[in-house]
Amino acid sequence: MKKVISIFTAIVMLVGIFTFTLSSFALSYNNFTYEIVDEKITITGYTGSATTLTIPTQIDGLPVGKIGDGAFKGNTILKSVTVSEGIADIGASAFENCTALSTISLPTTIIHIGEKAIYNTAYYNNKANWKLKKSSSSSSSNGDVNIGSGSGDTVFDWEDINASVLQYLYLGKNLIEVELEGNYAVKYGTLVIADGAFKGNDGAVSVVLSSSIVTVGSNCFEGCSSLSSITNLNLANNIGDNAFKDCTSLEIIDIADTVKFNANVIYNTGYYNNPKNWINGVLYMGNRVVGTDAQMSEYAIRDGATEIIGGALLGKDVVIPKTVTKIADNAFVSTENTRIFGYADTFAQEFSNEKNITFIALDELQKGDVNFNGKLDRDDYGILVKVASLQKNQTYLMNIFGDMDDDGAVDGIDVIILDLILNNMPPSRLKGDVNGDNKVDKADYDLLIKLVSTSEKISDKVMFNRADINEDGAVDGFDAINLDLALNGIVVL
Repeated sequence: MKKVISIFTAIVMLVGIFTFTLSSFALSYNNFTYEIVDEKITITGYTGSATTLTIPTQIDGLPVGKIGDGAFKGNTILKSVTVSEGIADIGASAFENCTALSTISLPTTIIHIGEKAIYNTAYYNNKANWKLKKSSSSSSSNGDVNIGSGSGDTVFDWEDINASVLQYLYLGKNLIEVELEGNYAVKYGTLVIADGAFKGNDGAVSVVLSSSIVTVGSNCFEGCSSLSSITNLNLANNIGDNAFKDCTSLEIIDIADTVKFNANVIYNTGYYNNPKNWINGVLYMGNRVVGTDAQMSEYAIRDGATEIIGGALLGKDVVIPKTVTKIADNAFVSTENTRIFGYADTFAQEFSNEKNITFIALDELQKGDVNFNGKLDRDDYGILVKVASLQKNQTYLMNIFGDMDDDGAVDGIDVIILDLILNNMPPSRLKGDVNGDNKVDKADYDLLIKLVSTSEKISDKVMFNRADINEDGAVDGFDAINLDLALNGIVVL
C-alpha cells in the first residue's frame, strides 16, 4: 500500500513540476503575451483592460517585429492603438472584430498587413474613412481611376452604394481594401497593399502601382481574372504568396531580380499558362526557375539559369547546371523522392549537402550506369532493355547515359553495346558494326546492302561475324532487314 502511495505521490510531483515548467515559459510583459521568433518579439495577445494602447518598440531588450495573427481579435473595449516605429508586420485578423477600435496609428516601418487585419473595427465600419467615387465622374481622360487623389471624393450613405461606385479604404499610407471595375492607379505615397486587398475582384482590368510601393500582399490580386496589366510591380520589395494566383488574363509579370518570392505567386496566371514560357517542363522568368510541370518524371534545368525560387521544384529528380548559384531554402515542395544531378564542387552540390538531399555528380558517372549507382551491372542492362524495347522513359538523363553510341536515341544497339561491355567483349565484335568504326549507324547499313547486293564474299571473319546479325551462317537480306529494324528502334539485336 505504501508503495502505491509513493508512486501516486511521485506522479503528482511530476505533474506539478511539468505544469510549473510550462507556466514559467509563458512570456508576458505589461499584459502583453508574446513569443520570440528569430530574436524578435511577436505580440500574441493582450490580457489587460486598457482602452488606449501603445505597442512597444522593445520588450526585454528585443525588438518587437510583429503583431501576431489574431492577437487582439474580438477585444471590444479597445478604442485606440498606436503601433510604435520599427514594427514591420501586422498579422491576419490582428484587430478583427475590435468593434470599439476607431483609431489605429501605424508607423512607416510597416511592410506587411495581413488579411482582415482591421475588419469589423470601428475604423473599418466608419463610412467617413472610406473614399467613394462614382465611376461616371472619377475617371481621368485616359480612363484611369486615381484612387486616393483627394479630388472628387464623394460620401454616400451605405444603402446608396451599388456596383457603379468605386470604394477603397486606407489606413495611413497603406491600402487595405478595394472594390472597383476597370483601370486603377494607386496614389503616390502608398507603401503597402494589404493581403487580399483586391482578392476576387473580377472587374479590375489594369492597375498602376505608385513608385513608392514597398509590398504587394499575399492573395492581393488572387482571382482577378480580368486583370491584364500591372505596372511598376518591379518597384516592389516584397511580393506575398498567391499574390496573382488565378489572374488568368495577366500574361506579363515583371518582378525585380532582387525580390524573393514563391512559385505560387504566379500560379494559373496568363504567364503561367503560356507554353512559350516553358522549356521541357520547366517554367522560367528570365534566368529564374519559377515552376515545374507535375507530369514530368524529372526536370533538366537549362544551362544559363541562375536561380531557383521557393516552391518551384517538386519532389523528383532534377538536373541543375553549373550556372545556378542561388537556390531558395524552400525550393523543393518535397525532398522525399528527390535526387539532384549536377557537377562536383558547384552550388548544386553545396545545397544538396546542406539539405541532406542525395547528390549525383554527372562528371563522375559512366555511360551505361542508368540507375546512377556508380557501377555498371546487370541491373543497368535490365533497365536499358526495358527502355529500348518499350521506347518509354526516354528522359534527359536516360538519353545521356543510356545512349551508348551517341546517336541521339536509346535503342537496341545501345543494349548490345552495354551487353558486350558487361561481358568484356571488345567493341570491334559489335553486331551491326560492319565497317568496324565502333558504332552502328547508317554507314554500316549502306555497306551491308552493298555486300548483300553484290554477293561479294567476305573474307574477313571479324567483319563476317559483325554482318551476320541473325547468326545463321550467311550474310544476306535478312541481316540487312534486322539492321534496318534495329536502327529504327523497332527490334533489339
